[in-house]
Amino acid sequence: MCNQPSRVKMSPVRVTDMRWSWVRKNLLLIITFSGVLFGVALGLSLRAAGPDSTTILLISYPGELFIRMLKLMILPLIIASLIAGSASLNARMNGRIVVRTILYFLATSLLNALLGVLLVIAIHPGSPLAKQALTQGRNSSSSSASTVNILDGFLDLGRNIFPENIFQASFQQVHTVYEEQQVIQHSNLTGGIDAHITELVRSVKYRAGTNTLGIIVFCLVFGTLLGSLGKKGAVVVDFFSVVDTVILKIVTGVMWLSPIGVASVIMSKILSVENLGTVMSNLGLFIVTVVAGVFIYQWIIQNLFYFLFTGRNPFTFYFHLLEPWVTSFATASTRVGELLLLSYPCWSGR
Repeated sequence: MCNQPSRVKMSPVRVTDMRWSWVRKNLLLIITFSGVLFGVALGLSLRAAGPDSTTILLISYPGELFIRMLKLMILPLIIASLIAGSASLNARMNGRIVVRTILYFLATSLLNALLGVLLVIAIHPGSPLAKQALTQGRNSSSSSASTVNILDGFLDLGRNIFPENIFQASFQQVHTVYEEQQVIQHSNLTGGIDAHITELVRSVKYRAGTNTLGIIVFCLVFGTLLGSLGKKGAVVVDFFSVVDTVILKIVTGVMWLSPIGVASVIMSKILSVENLGTVMSNLGLFIVTVVAGVFIYQWIIQNLFYFLFTGRNPFTFYFHLLEPWVTSFATASTRVGELLLLSYPCWSGR
């Protein structure tokens, strides 16, 4: 008779300790998710009371402060972490990282664009009547016009990668606009009568917003050259490493305020919408298109890339990013700096 392996039974005390250990380890995730649920429930409940604009402002105030604190930490975290990290690697390793990052960015951007076009063609989230009305309103408008041009997009990308002022890049970024300008055209066919013609003139201007790309490139180059100095640059490297540690501690402290901030943001967004049912019905197909695109890219394409390059289970990695996912979803944050700020504490510990 074969000996069957005996099943090891764990004592109830051991199981309880493991559960409490998991709760303590993921306490921030639990209370953040609870803040999301609390904000949705309380926001829907308060809609029946019909709060005025002042009440909604006071409800949204904690969330506003939370978002401002997150934005405050973006630049210090990016600068300190990139300089300290790139200085610890050699130039060849940094070059490989940059090349792989650019290739990955181009490949995923192309897939995202292709996926978005296919979903729009399949679902048709927009209304032809709304598009026609928007086109007529744009044509009848006499104000300055803005034209989307692929060439201008690439040129602006290069201008933002190499900013002319690194301090200006912290609060402004370059973009190309087209403005209407009256041009006098002299024609011999009309008897020398000058004609006033309106033309779109291209001009490069600055708009509000952090030029994160330019700052990242500058910090990578600065950190790489700093690391190549050896002992001469060790003091500066240690300085940025200490700054990185301090900023990370501040970010961790701010993240413990996320349940209050997240609940405040969600409640204010729900209460500020006049007719929630009408908005949801009008944006229904748009929401379906966006959610489908995010689901396909995040759970299929991204996981496939991760598995092919690392050979590991992608869901184990994504489990550690639940906390920044919940926070960024609740605060409607899509900026690179804010997402990096939310995800950095999760990366640093693993």
